[in-house]
Amino acid sequence: MPSPILDLAGITLEVNHLPRGIRFYQQVLGLDLLHHDEARQTARFRVNAAQHLTLWKPVTRQANDPRLAPLLARGASHLHYAWQIRPEDLEASQAVLDEHGLPWTEIDLGTPERPDRTVYFFDPFGHGLELRGVDLGDDRQPAYPPRPVSRPAHALPVLGLREVALAFGDYAGMKARLPRAYGLAFAKEQEDRDFAQFTLGPRPEPDGNGTPRRWLYAWDPQVGLADMFGGDHALVQFYADVDAVLALVRAEGLPHVLADGRLAVRDPEGHVFEFLPPL
Repeated sequence: MPSPILDLAGITLEVNHLPRGIRFYQQVLGLDLLHHDEARQTARFRVNAAQHLTLWKPVTRQANDPRLAPLLARGASHLHYAWQIRPEDLEASQAVLDEHGLPWTEIDLGTPERPDRTVYFFDPFGHGLELRGVDLGDDRQPAYPPRPVSRPAHALPVLGLREVALAFGDYAGMKARLPRAYGLAFAKEQEDRDFAQFTLGPRPEPDGNGTPRRWLYAWDPQVGLADMFGGDHALVQFYADVDAVLALVRAEGLPHVLADGRLAVRDPEGHVFEFLPPL
């Protein structure tokens, strides 16, 4: 049965200084600021026509989004997530990071026959960012394929969000629950650690080597590749067949909020997943 999950729509990061976060994501990533709410301590950026990134500063006894207050939604702490770039832009991206004084690490995730050079770095709040090359002509396209986006000369030439990595204390429970409760397509797991990959699309597909597909990674709370952690209490948004996901969520008995065609669900490990109708 095909997965009702269509694509990755957006992520929300927790930051302890909102103006600094706005500067970083405008200057280093070149994102367009769509909305800044000083009272709620939130900022929302456009990544591309289908994806967004949001920053929340946690404030005691205040919900950053009142709509999600019943689910105790928070932005993710120390989240690892990845950006899509063209492979030919990798060295220029390294130069941009150098100009901003940001240390980076390069790791080749490919093979000698087909390299897959990847760059890792951190934002000022401990979130782990990754630049992953994608072949725009690859047949394995997501629902909303990446397209070249005009960015300022001082910013990274990112195309879109590629993946998000979340921490789960009960790894075995997570691996069974995510397909059952939300319909996520389990693709594979690593042999040497508790690390599972879910394809954000109708069916499981192999990861890596240029695929433009998007991904949810789920692992134990330990340090991962390039010393990066999976995020805690994350808020992640997906495009989906909302009615199909709602039926699964109700059968699982998970707390949820349904309004204006958008379904938000609190996972037992504290993450909040929001499912949006297709554009």
